[in-house]
Amino acid sequence: MKKVLGSIALTAALAATSAFAAGNSNTGCGLGSVLIKDQSSVVMQVLAATTNGTSGNQTFGITSGTLNCDKPSKIASNDKVETFVADNMDVLAMDIAQGQGESINTLATLLKIEDKAAFASKLQANFDAIYTSDAVSSAQVIDNIVTIAG
Repeated sequence: MKKVLGSIALTAALAATSAFAAGNSNTGCGLGSVLIKDQSSVVMQVLAATTNGTSGNQTFGITSGTLNCDKPSKIASNDKVETFVADNMDVLAMDIAQGQGESINTLATLLKIEDKAAFASKLQANFDAIYTSDAVSSAQVIDNIVTIAG
């Protein structure tokens, strides 16, 4: 009886997986998508997705733009920017509120922005969209600044 129930459960799981795979043939980026080239069957798609999920490499692929992953366009790919903003959240907030300051100039240099005055003005005008709450993270601040600065 257990074998029959197990077979029924496996068949139902495969049917559900087949329906999902038919609607979403992309198993995600990561090591599984690189190693498993032929993903024409449900088994191979599940294996690729499982490899992507269990090996913990999708985060690396997404942030680095490797392993068949596209790097998000909003991310400022500069470790110096990430470190600077994380270390200077309060000072940067005060300078943005004032529309001028050393931290804005430094950030503009790190982001390779030529017109620092226009950059500072744009940040000041959009302060609430950059610092969205008291608990905003430095990564969110960077994303917000990159979105606003365009």
